[in-house]
Amino acid sequence: MHAPRRSSPTSSPGSRTTWTFLRGSTTRCGRCSGKRRASGRSSDTEGPAESPQEEALRTDEELMLLFREGSREAFEELFARHHRAVVRFAWRMTGDPATAEEAAQEIFLRIARAAPSYRPTAKFTTWMYTIARRSTLNYLRDTEEEGEKVPILQEGEAEDGVYPVHLPGPEDRNPERMVWEAQLADRFRAALGELPEAYRAAFVLNRGDGLSYDEVAQVLGITVQAVKTRIFRAREMLLSRLSKDVSG
Repeated sequence: MHAPRRSSPTSSPGSRTTWTFLRGSTTRCGRCSGKRRASGRSSDTEGPAESPQEEALRTDEELMLLFREGSREAFEELFARHHRAVVRFAWRMTGDPATAEEAAQEIFLRIARAAPSYRPTAKFTTWMYTIARRSTLNYLRDTEEEGEKVPILQEGEAEDGVYPVHLPGPEDRNPERMVWEAQLADRFRAALGELPEAYRAAFVLNRGDGLSYDEVAQVLGITVQAVKTRIFRAREMLLSRLSKDVSG
């Protein structure tokens, strides 16, 4: 992937530096341009057609349709909403936090390029994850062809809210328990990285990103029953790996 690299997966999702790849590639909304011509004001100096508050009230699908018409502000709102989720997805799929941000940039670039063909026949997030999955799959294949080993998340690189592993609260901050929880999280991420891509994608989309079985089926292009089977097998493989780690 050749999208510009940012500092870390936790960078501010609203950073304007993100939009360098959009400059010069989109135009303002036609309706807004007409209004500007009528008022005699230049489109180069005019602000957004809608306030940030108005954009925030629109659905993802409405924003994507506005971007398809040429509103860059609509795409910026979509980016602000979904950037962190896309970074987390890329992180889980590639196992490499250093690559996750670069992968997310590439994913949003692909979304922008696909805008002319976008149709709101499904939820925007389903369409977004379809592109994200294909993009990360291409990355994994390219890495394998180049003879590189896809890294597993290293110890100490925990991410808030990745998976429902219990973390002790203020009332039970036992040092030994906290160490055990951290080790368990590290082992889980390592085991996740060893799953076959098909199983890992189904498991991550459902258990990590919260997509329903129907939505996962649409993203992966398989049946709902196949989704359930892959998630079940992924869970069994994870439990088997973690059980061996504990017993060993």
